[in-house]
Amino acid sequence: MRNEDDKLRERSGHIVSDDKLVSFLYILLRDHLPSADVEEIVREHTSNNEMLFTNGWLAEYAKDIAGRLKREG
Repeated sequence: MRNEDDKLRERSGHIVSDDKLVSFLYILLRDHLPSADVEEIVREHTSNNEMLFTNGWLAEYAKDIAGRLKREG
C-alpha cells in the first residue's frame, strides 16, 4: 500500500520545479509562515516600485538571499 504522502501528491498534480525561488517559497509557506500573511505582504508590495528599509543590515541580507536564489547553479 502506498503511503498517504504519495496519495496526496498524486491528487494534487505531481508538481515538480527546478526554480529555486519556488522551492524557497514552498518551504517557507509549508513549514514557517501562514500563507495568508505572505499573501498580504505580496499584495502590499507588488504595487510599490520602491521600499524604504529601516534596517540596512537586514536589507543587505535580503538582497543576498534574493541574489543567491536568482543565480543559476
